[in-house]
Amino acid sequence: MKSCIIATGNELTEGIILDKNSKYLAEKLKSVGYDTLKITNVKDDLSLIKLSIEESLEMCDIIFLTGGLGPTQDDLTVQAVSESCNIDIVFNEELFEKIKKYYYNKTGKYLSILKKQSYVLKNAEILQNPVGSAPGQKVHFNGHTIYLLPGPYNEMKTIFDTHIYDELKSNMKNDHVEYSLYFYGLTEAELMQEVSVILKNFDYSTKIEEYIGPSLRIRMQKNDDFEPILEKILSQFSRYFIGFKSLEITLFDVLLKSSKTLSFAESCTGGMLSDTLVSIPGASNVFKGSLVTYSNESKVRLLDVKKETIEKFGAVSEETVKEMAYGLKKIMESDICVSVSGIAGPSLGSEQKPVGTVWYGFLINEDFVALKNVFTGDRDEIRKRATYFAFWNILDLVRKRYL
Repeated sequence: MKSCIIATGNELTEGIILDKNSKYLAEKLKSVGYDTLKITNVKDDLSLIKLSIEESLEMCDIIFLTGGLGPTQDDLTVQAVSESCNIDIVFNEELFEKIKKYYYNKTGKYLSILKKQSYVLKNAEILQNPVGSAPGQKVHFNGHTIYLLPGPYNEMKTIFDTHIYDELKSNMKNDHVEYSLYFYGLTEAELMQEVSVILKNFDYSTKIEEYIGPSLRIRMQKNDDFEPILEKILSQFSRYFIGFKSLEITLFDVLLKSSKTLSFAESCTGGMLSDTLVSIPGASNVFKGSLVTYSNESKVRLLDVKKETIEKFGAVSEETVKEMAYGLKKIMESDICVSVSGIAGPSLGSEQKPVGTVWYGFLINEDFVALKNVFTGDRDEIRKRATYFAFWNILDLVRKRYL
């Protein structure tokens, strides 16, 4: 089955927000066996939305439109589908009462402008929205199914998960399985030069995981043997292999499996290591906490780094990150204590320590390892590269020591 996604809104075409809706829908559709041929972002222009619908009808069995279901004059999705498919628009009194009640319970007000959201496509199935005022709609047209979903991500996701996903899943017989492999410190070209030969008889795709490396997705019949394929790939790329999940989730899983705890002392990354790790549900099982010691004074006061060490070697040095790691150990008593200090830029670099220089301290029980790397990019890119470099090396150290 072929699917198309159309996301409407000037905020998308002007680059104000990213299109999270299409990403989510495409991932879910793929998981149940749909092949998404096209994703379109289109501004709030009736003729352009109609053109996108008509193009999608030429190639897809199922079409999703997100956005344009609000009460304002630039909400044009219902009208666009009506005119493209020659479906009348009708007023739904029952829906209007529900919208009024929802909005009054939320704000204590009634706004006449909300009436527009009660005009729906004739014979449409109304998909109730428990977290917003705009309902979803489902219509059939000449053998196609068209879904209209609100633009706010949480509303779109709630309606899709509640009313649509299970139905799509039950309609599809999925006899394929997909394997995802993640790699660190490898270019896509290096990976594909070898893997393209190994996978010449299989369906696969690659993606660059930003600041990390390539990921590889291999789609096979359920009765195909994946193990020989994996062995061939890992025979050449095992030292770059993260696992079957993203870097941060793989690190979390390994820490959980080995029953080890982790803490950070961050300087140039400014809490990014901590933020990335705690975004994973259950992080409290492995993560004890962190200290962001950005200034030299905070390193001295909170982590017991000696003033003399910073004066002699600088804040960005092996000696300083070592004292940071041991100071962190005294506070957190974690199995693994990691310290980071660097120059994110754009200024303050030198010939000896250019912008992008980052020192790391890894203290595992009483064994200490220091590493240095020099990253490229702007300030934010350096911090992100520094974060994932730390995760990769923690993962490597834990695997070698405990697994």
